[in-house]
Amino acid sequence: MIKTVSSMKLGIVGKPNVGKTTLFNALTLGSEKTGNYPFTTIEGAEGIAYVKIRCVCSEIGVRDTPVNSVCREGWRFIPIKIVDTAGLVPDAWRGRGLGNQFLSKIMEADAWIHVIDLSGATDMEGNVGEPGEYDPLDDIKFIQRELRMWVRGILEKNYETVERDVKHRKTELGEALYKVLSGLAVRKEAIDNIIETLGLKDLSKLVENLDTFVERLLSEAKPMAIAGNKIDLPHSKENLDRLRSMGIDVHPISAVSEYFLKTLDREGKIRYIPGEPGFDILKPGELTGRERKALSIIREKIFGEWGGTGVQNLIDHVVLDMLGYIAVYPVKDINRLTDGEGRVLPDTYLVPKGTTLRELAYMIHSDLGERIKYGYVYGKTTRVSPDYVLRHRDIVSIQVY
Repeated sequence: MIKTVSSMKLGIVGKPNVGKTTLFNALTLGSEKTGNYPFTTIEGAEGIAYVKIRCVCSEIGVRDTPVNSVCREGWRFIPIKIVDTAGLVPDAWRGRGLGNQFLSKIMEADAWIHVIDLSGATDMEGNVGEPGEYDPLDDIKFIQRELRMWVRGILEKNYETVERDVKHRKTELGEALYKVLSGLAVRKEAIDNIIETLGLKDLSKLVENLDTFVERLLSEAKPMAIAGNKIDLPHSKENLDRLRSMGIDVHPISAVSEYFLKTLDREGKIRYIPGEPGFDILKPGELTGRERKALSIIREKIFGEWGGTGVQNLIDHVVLDMLGYIAVYPVKDINRLTDGEGRVLPDTYLVPKGTTLRELAYMIHSDLGERIKYGYVYGKTTRVSPDYVLRHRDIVSIQVY
């Protein structure tokens, strides 16, 4: 089984029965339980999703032998971690439903994908009605409030600890906040930056502007993409247009279509590469009547009207655009593009923009980071220093003492 080489993790959030677990299954091709009733997902499920980039193999004319990722028809699919947990209901931050269990788990994620029922067929408790009965804008507002109140509650519970550190131990405010927020996987640099930007020079200023601080912390340290699911249902298009006219960036998806297409592709009945605007039927004689009908609907309603399921594009957007990651290919031999076993372009690492060659070396192995001398970048005639800033799709070789 392919394992991730990045510590990055995405979390799927939303109220019950909007298609969170279906999206999780579509991304991981898993088999988590789904159903039209609240709290189908009780325990948190973790799996592997894939970010898609154009592989360098097709451009430089080599046949690669991937190890930590997958290359298919010139596309490299790089594994990342993704988690799906129980749906949120109003006042989950107070412990209602499975709120506490959900929130503590999902806070480990670096970014969130908020799934909404774009058709407006699901109420706030996760009960299914008819399309158009409910406003998906309410979903967006309530999830943001739940997350904000959860973080605010953590700060309020730990106020005395922060106060003691700042006033008696002379700890910097950023450090004191970082200690109590460490369970949220928030970087200290992000906290310091927000304190500086908002002018929170002391604890009293923080208390006066607590809601603003929390909102900035969530928006900057935990970016969120909104996935408008169930695009094949009535009212989805009009709801999407309305939300976008309000300045809300919504990514239309059909999670169930993506899962169905990936399943048939894995069975060899169709050819479907995630993110492409179509599919090919390979074995029409092996398709059941239900499968043929479903493919016809997907071709007309999903690809014809929307250009695709939107699922792969959503993941790529979150990782590459919102989180700002790039992909790099470390090799041992820069001329042959191989590792020590002769495999061509075996690994692809996802790293944050601004990562240096030295930092990549440490990600691969601490000994490599400590012994790095210089490196080579494919296409460059001279060697580069350990402080060379990596670029998207760089092929690099690390040389050691």
